[in-house]
Amino acid sequence: MNHIKYGALLLLLSSQTVNAAGWTLFAGKEDGYVAEPAVSIIAGQMSPGDKNLDPQTITGLELSLNCPLLQPPTNRIRQQISYTTFKQDEFTLTNIELNPHYVVEVSPKLEIGGGPGFGYLMTSGGAKNPSLLAVNVGASAHYFGLGPVFLGAEWRYQLTTSEDFGGTDKQDMNNWRFAAKVGYSF
Repeated sequence: MNHIKYGALLLLLSSQTVNAAGWTLFAGKEDGYVAEPAVSIIAGQMSPGDKNLDPQTITGLELSLNCPLLQPPTNRIRQQISYTTFKQDEFTLTNIELNPHYVVEVSPKLEIGGGPGFGYLMTSGGAKNPSLLAVNVGASAHYFGLGPVFLGAEWRYQLTTSEDFGGTDKQDMNNWRFAAKVGYSF
């Protein structure tokens, strides 16, 4: 029961520290919050660390919006939720990720950003089909000079848990990817 009290105290103190620094906690509840949702098509290349898999094309979709949980006093945090698929022969890796990026406008209509991420990977087509948890770090750039259409690029490195894929050893699906995006802002 004490851990709940300590957790509540930590949350209260951290929210006071965040507010004192000009950061907005629960930004989505504040007047003036604008989500600025966007949807993107993603295509690129993913290189798994597994010696049995070659670099392959990935495709997917991404939904992004201004983070409703936390916003800095300047610039912004952009929450990105992506769904991508990697296929080689009969093996398929589906990756669902949540990637908050701290975004800075470096020139009119051009933003760069970066941040951590969390993922859930599902596999199929092997002797066993485990699911894996992941953490990652990424960087992105977006150009908004085309009306509601935008262009983007992203690099990401991901570390996963290890599981039994049907061989003699536990394996991970650590990987990196580079992808281009074409999106539409609402």
